[in-house]
Amino acid sequence: MLGTVSHIISRRFASRMVKPGVKVPNEIHLGTKASNVEKNLPRERRVKAWEKAGEDKNSWFKRKYAHVHARESKREAARQTHVKRMVNAQSQHQDHRAKFSKRNVISSLRSNPLMEYVYGTNSVVSALRANKREYFSRILYYGGLPLEIQQLAKSAGISLESVDKHRLNLLTNYAVHNNVVLETKSLQLPEIKALGPYNLENQTFSYQESFFDELQERNQEFIVKEGKQFPLGIFLDEVVDPHNLGAIIRSAYFLGADFMVLSRRNCAPLTPAVSKTSSGATELLPIFTVDKPLDFFTKSQTEGGWTFVASGMTKNDKFSQKKRLGASDLRGMLQELPVMLVVGNEGAGVRTNLEMRSDFLVEIPQGRETSGTSSVDSLNVSVATAILLNNLLN
Repeated sequence: MLGTVSHIISRRFASRMVKPGVKVPNEIHLGTKASNVEKNLPRERRVKAWEKAGEDKNSWFKRKYAHVHARESKREAARQTHVKRMVNAQSQHQDHRAKFSKRNVISSLRSNPLMEYVYGTNSVVSALRANKREYFSRILYYGGLPLEIQQLAKSAGISLESVDKHRLNLLTNYAVHNNVVLETKSLQLPEIKALGPYNLENQTFSYQESFFDELQERNQEFIVKEGKQFPLGIFLDEVVDPHNLGAIIRSAYFLGADFMVLSRRNCAPLTPAVSKTSSGATELLPIFTVDKPLDFFTKSQTEGGWTFVASGMTKNDKFSQKKRLGASDLRGMLQELPVMLVVGNEGAGVRTNLEMRSDFLVEIPQGRETSGTSSVDSLNVSVATAILLNNLLN
């Protein structure tokens, strides 16, 4: 047993004395502390550009990139100039908006569709004088306000509001408003069923007004002057142009007609444009509406003794020949009986059923012979009405 142990020990000692056949690299450093690999690698230091040129770093960069600095300086100067321009433009924009500081997009719109905006100096003055509307809200104006409107507004307790002109343009749809607009309730026209008898002593005539499905007797004064002893009214049927309607109202009020009746279903409504065209006469002339023109004609003729004269181009038939009158034949008619002048559509004239229900037909003769090539074959309805009214009243 002891021999075996000694044999193993001797073999281990002998193996240590024998050198290995393979040489371990860096054997001398094994067992010591770890070596640094980087210091064993070859190193090459890059020479800088300014070192090659023999200059210091700052002077080399200034020389090399001087043009870049100049270009950047120009860009910066341009940018500063642009910033100044933008600041100036923004300042100008703010100054421009400051001029319209009273302008409000929401307030420029009509907040209440039931309100109406009467424009023009004469229309506003007439509306305030007549006081036929239910109420007045306020007066909007730009610049100076006429003294008469100021006094009427003060006496009626109407507020005045100074606004910019753009708002007035919006409220009037860019019409000629003379820098004054009256915000008010729409003009309500009474509906009548028939015209009644007249009273020459009191210079009045009666009419039946439809009020909540009930008929009420009312009286209306009329003008008595030389050549006119009876009332004169105008009935409009299918007059759809608001400017023609306004012109007819203006002529009727100026020449001395007592009142006007509109067919409710087919005539233009009394809008601010009509009031402006009539120069405010819409507020001053008594105006009524009729729902059934044929019944109105019949009842007024039989119960009130009124004479209806329809204007327009008369036809060459037996029916028209019996009723035909010349424009000069109208003179003196108001000395004998009350008259309703019937005026029809701008193009077609009075409807046939109303012509047949009328007592007379009148036509304005043409003063020039035409060969059929002229497009002027009739008068404007407002001009024709004024001519017929002049013949009736003179």
